Amino acid sequence: MPYQNQEITSEQGFVYKDIKVELKDHRLLIENSCLARLFDLKHAVPQTVSLQDKCSGAELAAAHDHGDFSFAGINMPHNHKVRTEYRLEKITASVVENSIFDAEHVCVKLKIHEAVQNVSFTRKYFIYPGLPYMASQTGIISRVTPLMYWTRRGDLYKTDIYKQHAPEKLESCADSLRLADDLHPAKAVEFAGRTDYTHDHVFEHENPAATFNGNLLFCENTAGGGLFFLQEAPPSGERRDFEEYDFRINENTVHSCCWGINPQEVSPEKELFSYRHVLVLYQAGNAITTLKNYLRTRFPQNSEKDYSVTVNPWGVGCFPSLVSEQFLIDEINASGALGATHYQVDDGWQKGRALSEMIINNRHMTREFWDFSREHLPNGFDHIATTAKDAGVELALWMAPSCNCEYRDWREFAEIVYDFYCRYNIRMFKIDAVMTRTKEAEDNLEKMVRHLRELSKGEIFFNFDTTNGQRPGYFLFLEYGNIFLENRYVCHSWGLGYHPETTLRCMWRLTKYIRPQTLQIEIPDFKAIKREFYAEKNRLQPDIYPADYWAAIPLFANPLLWLAPSRLDPEVAEIYRKMIKLHLEYRDRIFAGEIYSIGHEPDGASICGFQSHDAASGSGFLVFYRENNAAPAAQIQSSVPLNGNFTIQPIAGNTGSAIMKTAGNEFAVTMDKNRSFTFCSYKLH
Repeated sequence: MPYQNQEITSEQGFVYKDIKVELKDHRLLIENSCLARLFDLKHAVPQTVSLQDKCSGAELAAAHDHGDFSFAGINMPHNHKVRTEYRLEKITASVVENSIFDAEHVCVKLKIHEAVQNVSFTRKYFIYPGLPYMASQTGIISRVTPLMYWTRRGDLYKTDIYKQHAPEKLESCADSLRLADDLHPAKAVEFAGRTDYTHDHVFEHENPAATFNGNLLFCENTAGGGLFFLQEAPPSGERRDFEEYDFRINENTVHSCCWGINPQEVSPEKELFSYRHVLVLYQAGNAITTLKNYLRTRFPQNSEKDYSVTVNPWGVGCFPSLVSEQFLIDEINASGALGATHYQVDDGWQKGRALSEMIINNRHMTREFWDFSREHLPNGFDHIATTAKDAGVELALWMAPSCNCEYRDWREFAEIVYDFYCRYNIRMFKIDAVMTRTKEAEDNLEKMVRHLRELSKGEIFFNFDTTNGQRPGYFLFLEYGNIFLENRYVCHSWGLGYHPETTLRCMWRLTKYIRPQTLQIEIPDFKAIKREFYAEKNRLQPDIYPADYWAAIPLFANPLLWLAPSRLDPEVAEIYRKMIKLHLEYRDRIFAGEIYSIGHEPDGASICGFQSHDAASGSGFLVFYRENNAAPAAQIQSSVPLNGNFTIQPIAGNTGSAIMKTAGNEFAVTMDKNRSFTFCSYKLH
């Protein structure tokens, strides 16, 4: 294709659409119609001297006296106490076409070598035509080991004798920016994985201190515009980095840390690449819309292949004991009757029988483990796949690659997965038991999922379980699939337990910053409640909220029927069937817009909900939930400005509700019945 690896010199720049790359007098300019970032290359390692918002004309950065990136224990050119010989070897630019992995963009690549340590860096910048985004990523390959002690999160350096070490010596900085004088860090957002253990997945830190955690950092000026940093990395608690924080601020300079590489992992044989760190510019009042637009651009979704209403029977609480050919045939037929799009066979179908063999007994997994249990499935999936085709349901499958060998057997495991795809047309695979404890493990896991996506031309798709272990989380690997968010049961006497209030709260808080189009949200069996569990926890019984309320919570996400449909009470099955039909009828139009959390945060006494807004047409959808102790009326701010005359049309839910557009971009919401929902559309005239 054209524009591949075009070398950038003082005489030869690069232009593609509105993107320009120019080198002049040791200064490198990368720009499009929205932003321009200027780097000083006199020390080879880029130093940002300017970041201009070309839409507003605002200058967002100032020059600083060190490189934009560093690696712990590697001497960098701004350290004048040591000898270094950094040299910029080459700059190239190339166009990366639209794909299943990313939108069209230009990649600018700098090759940098340091002769004393014999270390090489590859610095990449990614810029998108007509959009205010620029991401960076850095690779390292070194003949020397980073010069520092290996300790638990730097404990040795906390003793008095070592306190003279500057923080930057002990951190790997992926990108840094000295903010303009009128721009300051306003809010950091930290995310938690391991959802088996907490209902709190999002933590907001206003006016963050010198060091702090998070995937997101918003920096604003007095007018409300500015920029944010996004780290496409796991949640803070799942990371392996040497430093104890994700961001450091010093003299209004933001250091976006966390490469995802421990210093002892650096090797002379293999170049290792950091996570992507992204700078996104936004105008006043537009931060979240810009974030969601970036995520839509960065992680493309195919509406015909990547959305689902999935049945996963693990939520029944005893799935392995039920597995048989006839049971699964009955299940798939019942899933078809409900209107589900996928039936996902979970742990218990395989010859090895249980995930516990790996995660508890530390069994070395072999290909034989992933054969069928002939005792339970004598014909494999032959008859089951035929039943699924006849029922109009796609067969999906749970699997767990070998985390206890750092996924070094990824090629063999990929062959097993691909065989299921070829033989049974299984496209959706839930990936469980993920432990990316090392850079090697994370890279091997990515090689596997990327290989399978490419080999199947985008047909194979993954649900990444984020319930336990060290998992990718909310911003990593989304080009390969979506997020299986939680295990929430109604049938057990242990765990956190399902409740409509906490499930709604979790989805609402996450939807503030991520796209719920990438989330699977559970709906358990309404009649399977273990009441003594809720009584012992002094919690309201979950069925104080009706079954249609349970099923309405994932209307603006991917519903996950966390149950065995063949065992559902007929009355409940009919309610769920109607709600699934409703979801599927409007899903593509809901998902075509950007989805926002609106109303007061769910707390058991709130009217809250979600808004999907299509900016092109000015139309959208609203869903509101009146919780148990909520007042019957509320004024709820729209997530986006709504200027003009609107028609609001009820679709489903509380027939006694009234939704009116009022002045000041607000909705006046009245719901005469608590523990109810109302779903409607709106259109600009």
